[in-house]
Amino acid sequence: MNQLTASYSYPVLEEDKFDYNEDIIFNIEQIETDNKENYIVFKYQLLGESLISQLLKNHEAKFTTTVVLKSAMYRETIDTVLEEINPTYIKQKIPLQTTFETQNFFSAIVYTGEDKIIKLNSKVMGLDDFWNGIEIELKKGAILAKGGWRELENSASDLLTVKKDESIKYGFDVTVITNEGGRFLATVEPTLYDKIKLLPKDNDHLRSIVIHMLCLGFMDLKERFKEDDSELTNLKGIKLELKSKGISTWEDDDFKPNQAACYFLKHIIEVEQDNE
Repeated sequence: MNQLTASYSYPVLEEDKFDYNEDIIFNIEQIETDNKENYIVFKYQLLGESLISQLLKNHEAKFTTTVVLKSAMYRETIDTVLEEINPTYIKQKIPLQTTFETQNFFSAIVYTGEDKIIKLNSKVMGLDDFWNGIEIELKKGAILAKGGWRELENSASDLLTVKKDESIKYGFDVTVITNEGGRFLATVEPTLYDKIKLLPKDNDHLRSIVIHMLCLGFMDLKERFKEDDSELTNLKGIKLELKSKGISTWEDDDFKPNQAACYFLKHIIEVEQDNE
């Protein structure tokens, strides 16, 4: 048994913890969504017959997601279901906060029934033999399974807004705007803007244009906000990401805007192979 078991009076399904047999798995997956709405979708599936699956089928447990935004001291637990394939397999829609700071998610299965005493049977509950015959007290709100913490990080390119501007005669200009936590605003010459809008999102040429825009945005950061960027709350996560990788930020004298831009969005160059 894992020593962590001693800290609980009842079995908990968790990675690196051996209260349950190895075929009892709490599987979590983020599903790609083809929309611009401010939410993500998680798919939760509990595999294997266990005490937890029995409680889910009896409507005495729920899948939950706790959303945390540390900088704003925001915390909310969501238990609504977007789609139920069966009691142990659901999809959940998680609204996101309007921010570009890192958002954290904790996935769990929580007991929602009334407080009660249960005598454990390892054979039919998917438990390690250690728990067999033991009586436990389940209290409403107890965490039955832990899926761990996940982070949703935003790239610098997510902070870029592109607009057509009749006053721009050649190419584009990029500046940092400070409203709503700060972002990069690229104002683009009308003809170029119209052509950019026709390019597919995965186009390599478009990618290079966006990298160029980010480079100009980082240059503006260095010129205008080197000493004080406190109002640019959206950019805190970007700065921490750069620092964590040992890359200088706009606060540093050796900051290289082009390298920062290429860190977040790398150039892709397809080279045709010579078959001869």
